[in-house]
Amino acid sequence: MTRCTLYGIIYSMNTIRISATSARNNFFELLNQIALGTQVIIERDSKEVALITPQKQTVNWVALKKASKAIHGIWKDYDPEDNPLRRKNAWPSLGKWDENSS
Repeated sequence: MTRCTLYGIIYSMNTIRISATSARNNFFELLNQIALGTQVIIERDSKEVALITPQKQTVNWVALKKASKAIHGIWKDYDPEDNPLRRKNAWPSLGKWDENSS
């Protein structure tokens, strides 16, 4: 595990270990780190007293279903054979990157 100490805070991959005093003095910076997905372990007298973890993101299935219904008709007329990038006289290097992968 990679560790780094900065301002008395011990940083590792996705966890910050910090004293209660440093947590109080750097509270808003800790909130920013937590929002980015980092867990924070708060210690008092070298004993773990709290663990703060980021809130898990949930999928709004109702909004996703509504959005998928809204775009349903967009692809019905799409023809992959009529791709403008594959037409004759299109820019010569377009599409060549995947010619051998087919």
